[in-house]
Amino acid sequence: MPDYRTEYQKVYEWIRSAIMEGEYAPGERLPQRKLAEKFETTTITVREALRFLESDGLIVIEPKWGATVQEITPEKVRGRYLVREALEGMAARLAAANIDEGEKRELMALAERCDRELTGHSLSRREKAALHYSLHERIVQITRCEELIRSINRNNLHTLILSNAYHIDWTSDDPQQHRNLVRALTSGDPDRAEATMRAHVRDGYAMEIKALGAAVAAG
Repeated sequence: MPDYRTEYQKVYEWIRSAIMEGEYAPGERLPQRKLAEKFETTTITVREALRFLESDGLIVIEPKWGATVQEITPEKVRGRYLVREALEGMAARLAAANIDEGEKRELMALAERCDRELTGHSLSRREKAALHYSLHERIVQITRCEELIRSINRNNLHTLILSNAYHIDWTSDDPQQHRNLVRALTSGDPDRAEATMRAHVRDGYAMEIKALGAAVAAG
């Protein structure tokens, strides 16, 4: 199948994927010349790709210093989770009102897999992060609100990055947590759906702060 992406789009997607998967760690520099050599392209193409990554909030570009992967600090995690709780709380309300029978079954199957796999040891931390992200991504898709979908997915990229950069311990998580979340979403009660989602997001915040603190302590 023909690939109609421009060169800078390809480079943008390559670097974005590498950041999300933890290949480039928070705070790591991204020298344009080395990236151009790695992807066999020009520094102009790399510069254009980095500009779009900056607009995504994944990197910071500073004069003289160049591009670095966005640092993760407790203050930034807290700010992102305040936004996430508000957005995903609204998403839960809309999903509860819009969800159909097929989507209910799909979400419950995904939630069952999350509860089983996240507390187990068969998946890598990257696989666990991707699985958890897929559940939240599917929930927001059910809202049918494109603006909300874009806003939440952009915000949640940072959750995925932190999950891959640091070790989030899922093994002590509530083994029913994701099924309980989906039960609330499929209950027909928007208030219950929103309250359960907000509590779920706050639990995620506590886990991220714990993981970040452990990483800082380890040096």
